[in-house]
Amino acid sequence: MDVVSKEANKLSAKRIALQNSFKEYNETNGFSYKDWVSPPAGHFYEGYKNELDQINSQMAPPLEYQS
Repeated sequence: MDVVSKEANKLSAKRIALQNSFKEYNETNGFSYKDWVSPPAGHFYEGYKNELDQINSQMAPPLEYQS
């Protein structure tokens, strides 16, 4: 397995673990649309969104257009 595949597997595993923590949080605390849209500082949703954005940007970096 090459380095790129190993990194992709690590990121996929990290993303799945993050999604499982999201599911567990909502099962325990219920889902709040208000907190999801505008999470208070330090809220679980804020950390979840930030970490998910980091993982997604590593898995699929933004396209750069050349002219």
